[in-house]
Amino acid sequence: MLDETKLFDFVKIMFTKNKEYVNIKEQTKRRHHFMINRFFAIKFPSNAQLFNINGINGASVVDSWSLVAQRFTSVPMWIYTKTKKAAPKKEEYIPSEEALEVFMRINEIGKREFNELKKFVPEQLEQQLRKIETTIKVY
Repeated sequence: MLDETKLFDFVKIMFTKNKEYVNIKEQTKRRHHFMINRFFAIKFPSNAQLFNINGINGASVVDSWSLVAQRFTSVPMWIYTKTKKAAPKKEEYIPSEEALEVFMRINEIGKREFNELKKFVPEQLEQQLRKIETTIKVY
């Protein structure tokens, strides 16, 4: 038995069981208004933005989205979105002051240009600084 007070059960009723949807209370529709609008904003962003008004009747918005939902025979996969898992951070490389000075002197740049390199081409910069550090250690 689906419980209309739970969000995803409500969504399933909305997409698959039109006869049961008619019997859902206005209060339940208002309760789910925000999330229903967010779900539909994935596929229909401009329409959802028009419903994004303070003070709008949430039950009427959900009823409008139910008209769109009637075109589907099952709950579409874009309703079930996942968040991206954060990529594990690699250990941040911190070059020595001596390597920084040598790098800036060789390339005839200042601190501002160095920060731009760090921002736009960090991999190549790190590679060159590591090379300079190993050279300094050898000599």
